[in-house]
Amino acid sequence: MTQFAKEVVANGLEVPEGPVVLGDGRLAFVQQVLGRVSLYDGERVVTISEGPGAPNAVTLGSDGHLYAAQNGGVIGVLRAERQCTPAIERISLDGTIQTVTTVVANVALQAPNDLVFGPDGRLYFTDPAEPFDPERRRATNRLFALGPEGGEVMVELGPVYTNGVAFTVDDVLCWVESYERRVCLLEGGQRRELCQLPDRHVPDGLAVANDGRLFITTVSSHGITVVSPEGEVLEHLYLDDNALPTNCCFDGSTLWVTDFGVGYDEGRGRGRLWRLETDTVGAPTRQGKL
Repeated sequence: MTQFAKEVVANGLEVPEGPVVLGDGRLAFVQQVLGRVSLYDGERVVTISEGPGAPNAVTLGSDGHLYAAQNGGVIGVLRAERQCTPAIERISLDGTIQTVTTVVANVALQAPNDLVFGPDGRLYFTDPAEPFDPERRRATNRLFALGPEGGEVMVELGPVYTNGVAFTVDDVLCWVESYERRVCLLEGGQRRELCQLPDRHVPDGLAVANDGRLFITTVSSHGITVVSPEGEVLEHLYLDDNALPTNCCFDGSTLWVTDFGVGYDEGRGRGRLWRLETDTVGAPTRQGKL
C-alpha cells in the first residue's frame, strides 16, 4: 500500500458530501441533513446557503455559481417537514438558491445524487431511486444530461443505485453503481462495465487523476479504492476505522475527501473533511452553465 500523508481538517460535520474546489484555495461541499452548502477556507467551515431538502453534491459553473444535486430530503435522515421537490439547483456564493428544474426530458427527478459538467458544457448527473424503501429499490435509476436548451436521459438502468459520476481523461462518462459495486462507462450510447470492486468496497463518489486512475470513495472499506483506466484494482488508501468516505475531488495533488463518520446520529456531528496528498494530480475539470 502506498504511503500517503493524510489529515482531518474539519470535524463536527453533518453528513458531508459532494465537494468541489472553487479555484481560489477554498472548497465547497454539502452537509446533507442540514440542507446546507458549506465552505472550507483553509481554516474554518462557514455556511454559503441553507434551505429545505438535502443537497447531495455541488459543482462549479462557468458563471461562478454552484450547481447542486438536490435530492429533496428523500435520501438520508430528514424529517418530513424538511423535504422538498428533488431538483437541480443554482446557488450563488452569497447564498441565493434557485431551482433550475425538477423535470428533465418530461421525467420527474427522483433524488439527484452527483453531478459533473461534461466536455460539451452540459451538466451530467445521476438520479437513483430511494435506497431505503424495498419497493422503490426496484425502480429505475437514470443518468441525465442537462443544458440551457433542455436535457435528455443518457442511460436508464435497473435497481443498481447510480451514484458518483465523472468523466475519464478520454472524455467518457463514468459512474458507479453502489449495490453491485460496479464501475461503468457509457460508450456508443451503451453501458459497459469497467470492473466490479471487491467485497466491502461499496462505491459512492469518485475523482479522476491526470494519469487516468480512478480514486473511488468506498464507504464500507474506510478508504479510497484506486482503479486503473483498464479496470484493475490497484490499491486501497485506508483512512481510519471511523471513516465512511462518501466523495472526493482533486486540487492539484491534494485529494479532498468527505466522510460521514461511523455511527451517524443526527445532531452529533460525526462527519469530517480530510486532506490527502497523493502521488498524482487531478485531471482537468470542466465548467458550464444552465
